[in-house]
Amino acid sequence: MPNLVANYKNKVFINQTKNSFSTLSNALIMTKVNNGLDSYEDLFQKDRTSDEILDIISKELKVIKTCKSGKGGCISWKTKYPKKQFQNGKTVYSDMRTASSAILSDGSVIIIQNFTNQRQSGCNWVNSHPKRDEAGNIVKDENGNDIIINTQDNRCGAIKVDVNGGKGPNQFGADTFDLGVYPNKLHGNYSFFYNDKLDYENYTEGDDYK
Repeated sequence: MPNLVANYKNKVFINQTKNSFSTLSNALIMTKVNNGLDSYEDLFQKDRTSDEILDIISKELKVIKTCKSGKGGCISWKTKYPKKQFQNGKTVYSDMRTASSAILSDGSVIIIQNFTNQRQSGCNWVNSHPKRDEAGNIVKDENGNDIIINTQDNRCGAIKVDVNGGKGPNQFGADTFDLGVYPNKLHGNYSFFYNDKLDYENYTEGDDYK
């Protein structure tokens, strides 16, 4: 019985995800058409805030509430990652409570991120972060300096979606997913967009690394 319930919930999440993806894809297409934009890079401009982008996209969505960056009000929960991620030996979460966000009429919540500070030219930028071991501790070199990992990225921004708002489980890979906004496409970063199978781990925040 527990497996049947879990499978049913997963199917609901997948259907909600596909509906949200379709809604956002259409909204971005209409935003581009109605504003005479050549690409999504023209929407996610370097000097445009996430709040401004949200306002533009919202014209093509059924929005019941908008929450500005730093103000909060649309998200009251923290979001778990698909699998345990550790920092200094403790599980960590994604905190989007003060992000530029909106509640839609279907109960979903969207979050807008414009990668403005990192971008060098166009939508190209280098994602830099310290290397960490399995327990989430920063790895040092022989001189005691942080080892930095640099990866090339060409996303203009991202749209994160919680398909059922605060109902839970509030976890990426389950009821929450993110979309990469590239100059000419919107891309889902999870395999369930293509194989109808969710892949996430049930865990409790604050668990110690073992």
